[in-house]
Formats: sequence, structure tokens, C-alpha cells
Amino acid sequence: MSARERIAYLRGLIEGQNVADNASMTKFHEALLGALDSIAEELDDIAGSQDDLREYVEDLEDDLMELRSELEPGLTGGHCGHAMSSDDEEDEEEYEATTCPLCGKDFFYRPDAYDEDEDLLCPHCGEPFKG
Repeated sequence: MSARERIAYLRGLIEGQNVADNASMTKFHEALLGALDSIAEELDDIAGSQDDLREYVEDLEDDLMELRSELEPGLTGGHCGHAMSSDDEEDEEEYEATTCPLCGKDFFYRPDAYDEDEDLLCPHCGEPFKG
């Protein structure tokens, strides 16, 4: 039963008590029902705002998913929606893991980005070393 239905039921119970000869009770019941009506109206407003917010979040989520698929096509099955082929997989860059001998931290690098005699540069301590 909704808040408005419960208030209507309560209003019926109060009116059925026939307390018209008791002015203070009538005044109390009117004030109580008025307060409950105000609360029910505020609840309706909150529910409407919540529905609007839910729609907004769903639209935002759709926009983010669309943006993500544009920025990271591999996550959605390749470029422009086509499935990744073995040719696409060959284009992926190869990374290797290494440990900096100076600071002891691990990191990944692309070997094809360095010449054979070129030092690696640790992203943690910033020092060069032979790979």
C-alpha cells in the first residue's frame, strides 16, 4: 500500500470516529493528516527525482560504453565492430618484463623500441641500465 493510500485509509478511520464535537481532537487530526500529506508529496517528488537520476545514469552509462568502444576497439571485438583476425593479433606490440638492478622494481618495456646497444630507462628511479 502506498503512502497516499495509507493516508486516505487513516483519513477514513478518523472521519468514521465522528469526533466533530471535540474541537481539539478535530484540530489535531487535521494537523496530523496535513503533515502526512506533505510527507507523501515530498516522497513523490523524491521518487520522481530518483527516476530522473536513474534515466540520466543509464544515458551516461550508454555514452561511456560508446566512448569506450571508440577508444578501445579491441574490447568490443575489433575496429568498427568486426571480429579480430589473426592479422590484427600480429600487429599487437610485444612487451617484456624486467627488473631494474638499481632500485629493484619490475616494469614492462617494448624491446623493439630500443636499439640493441641502447640502455633501458627505469620508469621508477629514472636511471639508465643495460637490459
